Amino acid sequence: MFIQLPARSAVPHAPLQRSSARRRWFSEAKPRATRSSAGFGCLAAAAAAARSLRTACRAEAPAAEWHKARRKAILRRYPELGELRGSDARTLPLLVFANAAQLGLACFAGFSLQTSDNEALSLCGVAALAVAAGGTLSLCSFSVLHDLLHGTCLRGDRTTREQLLFWLSFPTIFGYHLYLQRGHLSHHRNLGRASMGQLFESQRLNFEDGDVLFVAHRQPLQGQPFEVALPFTDLRVSPSISHNVLTRLWDRSKGQSPDARAVRNGALYCFSMIFERCALAVNDKIVALFGRNAFFLQKPAAFHDSCAKYARVAAVLQVLLYMYCGPGALLYLLIAEVAWQLPIHPGCAMFVSNHGSARTADGGCAPTSSLYVDEPWGWFDWVCMFSNYHLEHHDFPDVPLLKLPELRTRAPEFYGLPSKAERVPSNLAVATPAATNWLATVHRSFAEPEPYACSVVNGVDDEYAGEEEVCQ
Repeated sequence: MFIQLPARSAVPHAPLQRSSARRRWFSEAKPRATRSSAGFGCLAAAAAAARSLRTACRAEAPAAEWHKARRKAILRRYPELGELRGSDARTLPLLVFANAAQLGLACFAGFSLQTSDNEALSLCGVAALAVAAGGTLSLCSFSVLHDLLHGTCLRGDRTTREQLLFWLSFPTIFGYHLYLQRGHLSHHRNLGRASMGQLFESQRLNFEDGDVLFVAHRQPLQGQPFEVALPFTDLRVSPSISHNVLTRLWDRSKGQSPDARAVRNGALYCFSMIFERCALAVNDKIVALFGRNAFFLQKPAAFHDSCAKYARVAAVLQVLLYMYCGPGALLYLLIAEVAWQLPIHPGCAMFVSNHGSARTADGGCAPTSSLYVDEPWGWFDWVCMFSNYHLEHHDFPDVPLLKLPELRTRAPEFYGLPSKAERVPSNLAVATPAATNWLATVHRSFAEPEPYACSVVNGVDDEYAGEEEVCQ
């Protein structure tokens, strides 16, 4: 059973407003300039039109606006928190260490399978090592690469960060470079606004909201899916494995007990995730050979060129690993990259719960949640590399991950901690208690899956054109 949220008044979609602003600019500003007898009139009209266009370009999804309003409220009350913004020199060495350790363990796994007398036992050992150590290292690498993308990993120009993002994404089997490069920053702007169909149909260089590619495995999505007709049949299917597996099968679990739903939905989620990741690994080899990503053929040449460059470097490194360490090294990397997204790893709790549809104090919808597991030594925070502080991250994307716990401590009333400070405005206060148990969080996420990032309340714009790129 899906959580039913109260209906709210429709929010006008910003992309349509931007289009209207652009039409007004061309239809009104130019004629006005030709009628003006003085240059000042022309300049004034152009300046007014430019201001209008800039304002329209800044329009964001309702969920993103909610985070922006929280950020402003926090900084008004705690202006000193601005000092947390910027880069953190500790994170880049962590990324280098995680990648080096991952490469070393992959080589070890490959040699172990090659030299072992008991292949079955060795396979079990490699799988266990890949889940426990490899999954944690993969999540660590992904989290710090994410920090690098936001410019909170080191000071440097955009070109330097992009080069580091590319080369420090290895070793990998399918990797997260495409998502980080083409889908994460737009995820912050368009949280909960784009549908899955748009990601496959869009001709933009970047994805409208890259997270939609992942949440479709576990959460109901609004908007029209992208489907193609099968030759010689009346059937239509989606290229999204998550859509074909979950959307068509998940609804059949209605009426079952919460435990039965959790098991069924969790099993469907695991199957679709593993199958899709293996398909992506195969697709990368096709991209490396032909230079085109078949999942997104309508995207511009620059998109396919970046996909091909990454896939070819990855393929060369994988061939070298296979030659010198054996197939076990590649098996280890594949399991490691998938493991932390599955319920067999604690990091899965953060992954499946960070963008649900929680409640605000005024009965509205909160699109982002954090997961605080108060275990000894703070081990869960380190396993997730502080990505579990997701509400804090979307409030302050320019605060490094390692400083997010401090942000929570210094603005306690905004993040569910006791405080003597003035109460948070009801529309900005999250009323749903933050989760504190990772196993219970996984169970609840599959037993009672919530719509993605308040998309049911705020609505999805199936005609979203993604004009931020044009305005930048």
